[in-house]
Order: sequence, then structure tokens, then C-alpha cells
Amino acid sequence: MKNHCAVGLLVALTFIAGTAQAEGLFDKMLDRTVDSAERKARDRMNQRIDQSIDKVINKTEETVQCVATDQECLKRAKDAGKQVSIVNQPTLSDSVKCVVTDTACLKQAKAQGKKVEIVEEAELDTLRCSRADAECLKRAKAMGKKVEITD
Repeated sequence: MKNHCAVGLLVALTFIAGTAQAEGLFDKMLDRTVDSAERKARDRMNQRIDQSIDKVINKTEETVQCVATDQECLKRAKDAGKQVSIVNQPTLSDSVKCVVTDTACLKQAKAQGKKVEIVEEAELDTLRCSRADAECLKRAKAMGKKVEITD
């Protein structure tokens, strides 16, 4: 009977050791599967990001940006078979707004090589007035405009 108990104990220990070993193998397989799934998901995400970037670059290369009033740009794009993206006229930092009667503004713009945009006085943010020009100073105050003293 001692032999039977020893054999039973030996079988039980072998079974427990085999189960523990099988669990270790199962854990390793599960870890590899998780790692593989994470790697595949990361690779697919990177691939989609790359495709999106390529689409944007391709669209940019196939599109010409034109100001709506630039007929030459529109014609060149059409002749080249490219799509046109209409953009607003940029606010040019190389331009100056002057009232047609403000000769000092016109001369200053010319001296600085800037383009001149002729506007009405009401369109200006700042009125240019001489200290002696009481009418200009009154108009600026009445319109709530800033004043730049020209002398």
C-alpha cells in the first residue's frame, strides 16, 4: 500500500508540474499574441497616417492657389489642368492706405517703395493731421479715430 501511495503521489506531482508548465507556455503564447496585435495595430495606424500625409501632399501639388481677381493665375491653372483654390487677397504689409488729398502720405509711400491704396477718410484707423489743422482734429475726434500728428 505504501507503493500505491507513493505512485499516486508521484502521478499527482507530475500532473501538477505539467499543468504549471502548460500554464507557463499558455502565458508566453498569450503575451506573444498581445505583442503581435499591438505591433500590427501600430503598423496599420502608421500606414494610415502616411497615406493621409501623401493625400494632402498630392492634393497640394495638384492645386494652385489664386486670388479670385487674378485672371492670369486662374488661366495658368486651368491650362495646366490643376485645381484652383481661391484665396483672399492678402493684406499687404508693403501697402499704405492714403486719402487722395494727403500728399505727405503719398510721398512717404513712394519714398518707401510701398503700394498706395486710396481710401476714404472714414476707412482709416488713424487720421493724419497737422497740429494747426483744427478741422482734421475735430473730424478725428467726432469719428473716434486715432490721430497721427504729421508736423
